[in-house]
Amino acid sequence: MNKKEYLAKVNASGVNMDRVDVVEKIYGQELNEILSKVVSLADQVDFFDEERRALSFEEIKNPVKYLEFDAVKKGFVPVIDAYDCTYIVYLFDEKKWGVYSVVDDMIFIKNELIEEIV
Repeated sequence: MNKKEYLAKVNASGVNMDRVDVVEKIYGQELNEILSKVVSLADQVDFFDEERRALSFEEIKNPVKYLEFDAVKKGFVPVIDAYDCTYIVYLFDEKKWGVYSVVDDMIFIKNELIEEIV
């Protein structure tokens, strides 16, 4: 699977409200349509493109345990492992997608469209 195929699969997927409700409760934020679809699709998509891996639902629900950082406190939800200690995340306050570096503990590259980040 490549980036284009992954994004097409996200856009075509339905929304699993049970999963969305769980994530909204954990993060204390309402998920937008695309983020809801990404969360709903978690576990159905694995590796795609160069150095990209969609996170599992378990990783999204518990980033402290699986990713070793507290995304809830940071105000974003991680959805894609971009390797080299970076993750594609959705920033709730800014309503943008970004790339989070665990090493630098900072967000770089922000955009309103997931297509521009993935």
